[in-house]
Amino acid sequence: MAKTLTNERSLAGRQDDIARELALFRRMRLLEWGAAGVAVLAGLLWKSAGSGGWGLLIFGAFLAFLALGHEARRRENEQEYTDMQGMRGAKEDVARLLDDKLANDHFVLNDLHLKVGREKCWIDHLVVAPSGMFVINTLNWSGKIIGDTAKQAYTWKIRSPGGKIRPARNPVGRVQRERRILCNWLKGTSLIWENVYGLVVLAHPEAELAVTNAERRVMTPEQAVTFINDFCFEKPVLSNAEVEKLAQGLNRQSGGAG
Repeated sequence: MAKTLTNERSLAGRQDDIARELALFRRMRLLEWGAAGVAVLAGLLWKSAGSGGWGLLIFGAFLAFLALGHEARRRENEQEYTDMQGMRGAKEDVARLLDDKLANDHFVLNDLHLKVGREKCWIDHLVVAPSGMFVINTLNWSGKIIGDTAKQAYTWKIRSPGGKIRPARNPVGRVQRERRILCNWLKGTSLIWENVYGLVVLAHPEAELAVTNAERRVMTPEQAVTFINDFCFEKPVLSNAEVEKLAQGLNRQSGGAG
């Protein structure tokens, strides 16, 4: 079993923010629609009595317009909350798998915030081992994933079980950027080596990989664990003490929150 130093926290924080906003929208919902209804009803009564009422009708329509806008925002927030819940679950599943299946001389840092100079990134999972370091970007895409790791921008496609296709950015570019920032951070230590690997993990159980040049780059969670464990048979590049020093140093740089 590996040693896990940090757990996922950024998505949890964002979910808490969305939950508070949704609670506010729910309280405002009754107030806004109730006030709009009262204003429109009062305007209609005044108008039927021949006393004008246009001002109240306009005010009621304005309140209804605001309420509709907040309804749209509420639906967007609910969808984002649901999507984030799935993404958070996928990352936590990968984190548990790494913790359970890697050897006890491996350190795992989840949701690692790394800043070097003006550049910063969030690394979903980082494994620090005697054989090297593994930067993992976890995605919760479902359906058939079609793409080529050698091509950039929105050249990938995700085909849902229903046949709907949507474009997707090549995630290998992101994990390579995270790897580069990590390597720049390593230049500030006395422990520099070239065994730093960037992996994209498609964690959804219904993800079907149809990716060209995916070897050693794009894989399932189980394949990622096997990939990392296979390096245990090679000559170590770091001692256990050096592994722990690096992992603890990165943990402190990220704030040391677990």
